[in-house]
Amino acid sequence: MMRKILLLITLLTCMVMAASERNEMPNPELIPEGDCYSIAVVQLRENDEPIKQLLEAALKSISSGETKLPASMADVSAYLSGNNRADMLFAGLPFQTVRCDRMVNGQTQGTSAVTLAGWKGLQVNVRNSLSAGPDGKAFPTTRYRVTDLVQRDINVMCQVNGTFLFTPDADSAKKVVDRLAPKDKPVPPVASPTLTAFKALPKTSDAYGVVINQKGAFSQLLKSLNNDQIQKIRDKVGNDRLEKAVANTKSATWSIDITSAERADLQAVLVCEQKDVADIAALFEEGKASLDATKVADVVITPGQGSVTVKGAIINLKQLMLDGMVKGKV
Repeated sequence: MMRKILLLITLLTCMVMAASERNEMPNPELIPEGDCYSIAVVQLRENDEPIKQLLEAALKSISSGETKLPASMADVSAYLSGNNRADMLFAGLPFQTVRCDRMVNGQTQGTSAVTLAGWKGLQVNVRNSLSAGPDGKAFPTTRYRVTDLVQRDINVMCQVNGTFLFTPDADSAKKVVDRLAPKDKPVPPVASPTLTAFKALPKTSDAYGVVINQKGAFSQLLKSLNNDQIQKIRDKVGNDRLEKAVANTKSATWSIDITSAERADLQAVLVCEQKDVADIAALFEEGKASLDATKVADVVITPGQGSVTVKGAIINLKQLMLDGMVKGKV
């Protein structure tokens, strides 16, 4: 999904001026439902120098031919190879993604809201592309108040101003639409323990979030991520031991701050019973030795009163992003 958005945006930026009109950035608190267990936000700000450094470094690698994009992104590669479009890329900022997860029948079910504040004139083009399959055939749509609900193969998509919503079903989409575009008076966020914890978070990081462990949510979330670093920890400490630590963790908050084109600092605070602190801290101490030293560095585990804090850094950030593009994961 994100790769397709990137493809469209990159090809169409030559059609607009950098000073294009901005879309409104929605309040992330309006996205989650009352039974969500996880809220995550990624926000790229237009005046954030490390973000600009990262995007410029990635564009340079692509335009120079150092990074070869796959055939599916051949148009992007050709366009960037002949043009230095960093200024146009920055015109799309700020950018925000909100991801909320619920547990439904023992499985993780997510809703995402992706907002491009810039490139307001390109929203129709992006929507039209997302509304059709690879063969170009349009997905079926249903009109709901201010938007069209597009029944895609894997989710329902709709657009409210500059925000593209991706929900598991039409009913979920309608609820979010009603909060983002109320009929007459403002509709407040849906109260929940997860939202209360989210409201207490600092909102200054490039990415941040909260997870509440309910109905086995932590275990399912780790499995759904299908992350190679998580699998390495699982292999190192053993599946049963990891699952026990996960089950004993009540909640977690996390944040990521991009500090340069090559590094992002991360922090996670796991909340648990005091009796479980030593076991969870020991598990992470043992598991960190299995992490890929070319991707993760400076990991420090600190036990606290009813919590375990994990700090570290994602390194070679530019290359990780480019690798994701090459593999079709961006």
